[in-house]
Amino acid sequence: MTEGKTEHSSFEHALSRRQFLGVAAAMGLTIGTGSILSACSSSVQTQSTDDNSSSSDTHTVTDMSGTEVTVPTNITAYADGWFAHNEISIMLNGAKGMVATHCAPNAYPWMYRVCPEMNNAVATFGNNFNFEDLASLNPQVVFDSNNSLRDQCDQVGIPLVNCTFADYSHMEDSIRLTASVFGGNAPDIADSYCNDLESVLSDVQSRTQGLSDSQRPRVMHGNSVYSLILDGTETIIDTWIQACGGINAVQASTKGNAQQTFSMEQITAWDPEIIITGTPGDVDQILQDPNWQSITAVQNQQVYVNPKGVFGWDRYGVESILQLAWASHLFHPDMFQDYDVRQRVKDFYTTYLNYDLSDHEVDLIMQAQNPD
Repeated sequence: MTEGKTEHSSFEHALSRRQFLGVAAAMGLTIGTGSILSACSSSVQTQSTDDNSSSSDTHTVTDMSGTEVTVPTNITAYADGWFAHNEISIMLNGAKGMVATHCAPNAYPWMYRVCPEMNNAVATFGNNFNFEDLASLNPQVVFDSNNSLRDQCDQVGIPLVNCTFADYSHMEDSIRLTASVFGGNAPDIADSYCNDLESVLSDVQSRTQGLSDSQRPRVMHGNSVYSLILDGTETIIDTWIQACGGINAVQASTKGNAQQTFSMEQITAWDPEIIITGTPGDVDQILQDPNWQSITAVQNQQVYVNPKGVFGWDRYGVESILQLAWASHLFHPDMFQDYDVRQRVKDFYTTYLNYDLSDHEVDLIMQAQNPD
């Protein structure tokens, strides 16, 4: 991604990107600037179930668990059982045909503001999940992050596509996998997004890779830092902290555990220089609580809420591309003066979520606030 005077870079033609993708698909053109990350080559494999026909009713994909799954070629009804994957569905097909979701409107209000099509889906998954309720909606495919429903889905003839990932390269694989299921313009949108993600990550890393440890701030991040719920190593959070020129202050693995808690004594010993929390109310509580006053980040007023829009930027949604820009600018503002994060937010939403944000809406997202 080119910076400086061409700040808008890959998003600068945001208003016409989807139109271009549609025309390109219709003309049989391919889109892409080449892979920057060697690890991101997609593992998606597809094959027709009828070698003599290009209009077969089904085709086979290999999902993220390595399972070959036969799916309909024309998807008009599907269920999305993983929180983070819903934003991928919105990006790739505008949630058209989504009949069931794990994302209720009260929990993900931006999702429904940006993509009204979500209102046609029933929040079936959850604490009171009933498979019969899901099956009654007749989805042709179920997307999920594990294989727990595969046997039940198989019994009623509904293919389950496991789309889980835990790092950027596998995120790209999952996006391309999903695009191969949706078909149409989705593969071109997936390629465009993956190229943009690689470009931003490559640019950020090229600027920060020469920093010494003393030049990298100790960063503590958690879903609710004031509740002592933190993100450690072996996580996608650790990946972007390091890529953006920081050091993860939480020097303990939290792999596979998004709710791991630590003691106040341990946090004090780690002494973060920057604190980022996923809970907006945490910021004032941390800054005002006497128990936190000895910590460097608190003394220097370096406590922030992580932006959150359709999905949290910090974890597994497609707004990860914005997290890289925001965090690198936060950690090293002098190195990333050319990063206009607010404009990138607007361009991203227009380009990939088909929604034009107002300045006020950008303000709300940057502060992890719900839409008015």
